[in-house]
Amino acid sequence: MFQTLNNTIKFVEAPDRARFPYAHSLFIDDEVQVLIDTSCGRTNIDYFLDHDIDIIINSHFHEDHIMNNHLFSKAEIWAHGLDAPAIRSEEIFADYYGFSKFNEEHLGKLFYDWTGAKSSPVHHEISHDQILDFGKTKVQVLHTPGHTPGHCCFLMEDGILFSSDIELSSFGPWYGHLCSNLDDYIKSIKLCMEINPSIIISSHRGIIKEDIQKRLHNYLNIIYQKEERLISSLKQPMTLDQLTDLVIFYGEIKNYFRLFKMWEKMAIFVHLQRLIGLDEVKQVDDYYYLK
Repeated sequence: MFQTLNNTIKFVEAPDRARFPYAHSLFIDDEVQVLIDTSCGRTNIDYFLDHDIDIIINSHFHEDHIMNNHLFSKAEIWAHGLDAPAIRSEEIFADYYGFSKFNEEHLGKLFYDWTGAKSSPVHHEISHDQILDFGKTKVQVLHTPGHTPGHCCFLMEDGILFSSDIELSSFGPWYGHLCSNLDDYIKSIKLCMEINPSIIISSHRGIIKEDIQKRLHNYLNIIYQKEERLISSLKQPMTLDQLTDLVIFYGEIKNYFRLFKMWEKMAIFVHLQRLIGLDEVKQVDDYYYLK
């Protein structure tokens, strides 16, 4: 299902309200035919396979954004240079997630296979502030790291911002793997606020036109709220496993869902690295302390 935003830009609605492993896409119907992200559902993908897409742009390396890259054998695939290695290689994909740090390589393999993601070439690496010219449509690349090292948003005419996984959910930013960086994530959300777009296209929340600044502000604050809960928990020294069991990041995890528990651990670890960098927390052996 498409929704026209202007003469050349069309919103592509993913199935199941774009819940994982789906994500909304953006179609640029211009002299150069462009699809941003490829996990928008098989019906949509079949349409684009019949319409000679010239370029696939991946906003970042996650499986719910690159899933169908491999089907577009005639298209060039573009992505930021910092995420391109994880798109090209299943092994680097796993390294970015960080399963090996916690001796969970097998879980990482099961996750990759379950999503149906496949590695694909990246023919061209994009960079911050680059202007992509597709005919009538000009697209400014905004490197917005934090969620992943090479996560990008895309700014178009009429103040349209494809914000990808700066996605304005009530859950808040997702950073449950080793390659996330919270300081970068905070800066990237603030950059979106500075741009002050008139429309945000979120990969998982769709078209957003109302209360954009307020929603960005609330989204950013969720990081700080979770961080405060973590700091409160460190009134006594705790290990990473003990902090993981508090479920600060997800709020609730079914006991059998081992993957979510791993993401919980990684998210808490990412928070701890930020707090160590701010000189608010120190680590001694396996224990974390407030300074």
